[in-house]
Amino acid sequence: MILIYSERELPDVGLEQVIPTCEARGPRVVPLVGEGDLQCLHSALHSASRAVVLKTGGRLWAALAREIRHDVEIYVWGAPLRGRGLAPIYPAGEYRGPGVYYVRERRELVALRGRRVEGLLLDARGFNARHVELVLSGKLKCNGGRSSLVEMLLCDAHLEVDVL
Repeated sequence: MILIYSERELPDVGLEQVIPTCEARGPRVVPLVGEGDLQCLHSALHSASRAVVLKTGGRLWAALAREIRHDVEIYVWGAPLRGRGLAPIYPAGEYRGPGVYYVRERRELVALRGRRVEGLLLDARGFNARHVELVLSGKLKCNGGRSSLVEMLLCDAHLEVDVL
């Protein structure tokens, strides 16, 4: 699973985008809600189609979100909370086992090479979203055959061209 984090919605990107907003304006927008704004949390949870990211260090905020909407995935950025419908987001440099890892730039992926990850939250300032889409779709290939997602994002990929 790949998510792209940006301050505002990126046009023409097919990946799910984590954006600081109180309302998901489409199925690919995953709202990022900070702690303390109950109205924003309520709006984000009711407009989300698949997931919401909470930026919090406490359990109470995540428990409240889980109670309001139990059918969406709640990603918790800032607290190592795991449970049914809850998944933590860890910094890439601090491997803590399977989970979703926030990666600011390509060189931070090296810390995750060969490790089991459930997903990546890639910062749009450090990654080209269209390049990531091509990697995920299999249109960019790495030398050496099939690789893990981290390996694919680390390699110097080249576009595979069909010659007729």
